[in-house]
Amino acid sequence: MNKAFWIIEALTIATFILAITAAYIHGVEEGINSQQYRIKMLEEQLHPGLIIDYLPYLHPLRNTLFGIGFFLTLCWIGVAAMVLGRRKNKSKT
Repeated sequence: MNKAFWIIEALTIATFILAITAAYIHGVEEGINSQQYRIKMLEEQLHPGLIIDYLPYLHPLRNTLFGIGFFLTLCWIGVAAMVLGRRKNKSKT
């Protein structure tokens, strides 16, 4: 029981940290992308003939966070399967 508790606690903390990090990165992306229109207008005023096209800014850690989130999802599915398996075994006895 003690080992299972530590596994669930570690997964909970990792999921909490992942959620905070993902929210921060989403906020940074939204903040930068919301200012691109103003930057484009300033560029047009400074360089009237120059056409600049901006792509949406994506944080470099975005794909890494998706990978970690996928791994944590698999871990939580494993924990849920273990819990359901134990309950099923208890009901048989």
